[in-house]
Formats: sequence, C-alpha cells, structure tokens
Amino acid sequence: MSNQKLTKKELWKFSMRYALTAQACQNYETMQSCAVIYSMGPFLEKIYADDPELLKKKFKAHFQFFNCQTYFGAAINAAALAIEETKTDDATAVAQAIKTSLMGPFSGIGDALFNTMPKVILAALSAYAAVEGSFLTGAILLAVFSPLLIWARWQIIQLGYYQGAKIITEHHEQMNNIREAISVLGIIVIGALIATMVKVNTPLTITVGEAVQPIQELLDKIFPKLLPALATFLVYKGLDMKKMNTVKMVWLIIVVVMALSLLKVLG
Repeated sequence: MSNQKLTKKELWKFSMRYALTAQACQNYETMQSCAVIYSMGPFLEKIYADDPELLKKKFKAHFQFFNCQTYFGAAINAAALAIEETKTDDATAVAQAIKTSLMGPFSGIGDALFNTMPKVILAALSAYAAVEGSFLTGAILLAVFSPLLIWARWQIIQLGYYQGAKIITEHHEQMNNIREAISVLGIIVIGALIATMVKVNTPLTITVGEAVQPIQELLDKIFPKLLPALATFLVYKGLDMKKMNTVKMVWLIIVVVMALSLLKVLG
C-alpha cells in the first residue's frame, strides 16, 4: 500500500494501546470493541481530521463486536487501519469484512501459537528441569520466552499494517499448517511428560495356586504406562464436568489417592 501515514513510533503506540486494553475492557455485548476504538481512535482522527462527521461514522462503525486472540487481533486491526488510510468509499466496509471474517480463524491460530502450546510445553519442560534439579534451566527458558513473544507480536502487527489484508489472507493456509505442527508437537511433549511425571502403580496381584502374577508387571508388558495415561484421561474428563474446577479436582485427586492407597489398590 502507498497510503500509509503512521510512523513506526505511532504504530508502536497503537500496539501498546491495544495490548493494554484488549483484555482489560472486555464486555459481553461487543467484547474487545473498546480496545479497538481506543487503539485505532487517535489514528482515525489523524486520517479523517478534515471531516468530523465522517469520523463519527467511522468510530460508530468500528465499535462493533470484535473478539480475537490479542496478538492477531492487533494485527487484524492494524490491517483495518491501513485499509482506512486509503480513504476510499468502501474502506470501512472492507475493513469490517476483514475483521469479521478473520477474527474467528485467527483466534484458533493465535491461541495455538502463543497462548496454549508454547506456554504449556515450556512450563512443562521447566517443571521437569526443576524436578531433575536444574531449576535455573527452567527459569532461563521462561525468561527468554517472554521477550520472544513480545518480538513476535510486534512483527505480526507490522505485517498486518504494512501489507494490509494481503499478508493475512494469502498466507492463511501456511499459518494453519504452523498451528497444526505446533499442536502435534505439544501433544507429543505432553504425552512424554505423562509417562515420565505421572506416577501411578498398583500392588495388586493375581494368584493361581502357587503362581503369583503382579498386575502392574502384566500391564507394563501389554501397555507400558497405561495407568498414568488412564489417570490423566480421567482428570481431563472430570474437568469437563459441570461445576468442576481445578481446585476441586486437586482435592478430589488427593482424596481418591488416599482412599485407594489405604485399600492397597495403589502402591
């Protein structure tokens, strides 16, 4: 686009205004619309300073329902801002169409890329490092990861603004592939951590005459780490139950483990 008017400093200001308010001022009616107006407002005023009545219409048009993962939400609104700078008759309609069509898909991509898998993987690796006695390694991993997130967010916003809707729409499929790859990696890491970190064993045995067969030994031959996998599955299913939360689940696990230990079902 050749109509861009924002300097790098102004674009950074837009980025910070959105980052500070995207979650802080959510409402049930229009979700992140307040953050959209707060971040875009000064720059819409700059673009349409010569037409106050049109500016009012722009504010009203952009104060509509918007909800997206904050990194990609900022990028989408940066693209919308770039479209508004063209000052064409249908600029706002195009900008709104971009926002409406991309906020859903990009929420899924953004959550996988930045909110879920990387944090879960890094936190799990850090916890495992701490358990093994290398607490400093985990702290370094988490300390390095936060600046990388800020850098990635800034790069995405610049792409959204300088390339407008082009970069977001043309590379949508590639971003989906990245999301899927990270999801698969996350599943692999979590699966490995379940096998190494979740300790569930049973001392029960099967006795036939003088032959004694430990059930745990039998399970390990058929399906190694089956009990940790089943325990993890039950916890996840339990968290889906109505009125269940993580605090209640922790207490439930403590009670169940104590009861099964007393009954000598668990070792």
